[in-house]
Amino acid sequence: MGRNRKQWYVIAYDVRSEKRLRRLHYYLKKEAVALQKSVFLLHANVEKRNAVKAEIRVRVNDREDDVRFYPIVDPNTIWFAGVQHKSLSGLYAGSTDQSSQSVGFKGMLNKLFKRRRR
Repeated sequence: MGRNRKQWYVIAYDVRSEKRLRRLHYYLKKEAVALQKSVFLLHANVEKRNAVKAEIRVRVNDREDDVRFYPIVDPNTIWFAGVQHKSLSGLYAGSTDQSSQSVGFKGMLNKLFKRRRR
């Protein structure tokens, strides 16, 4: 796998300290898409992934906190249901929404990641 090839990752965390929690959450909001309060989706190459991991390590305590990276091998295997189902319906393969059929999973996520930064 090339160093410039991007891969999807789910980042999930459980941070005990309110201060560390806020610092980590604020950082991840700038780097990834929030799926839930403590779950993010990151699209990154190896260098970016390693940089994000290094920044996370600065913000957490290894003895008290838990942060996990889960690689997503095939993005079309992600399935959403529940409260976020309506707003994220175009992100999973089973959508019958016409707009999601034309854009597709990767197109929808690319649209999310290409939001303007201040």
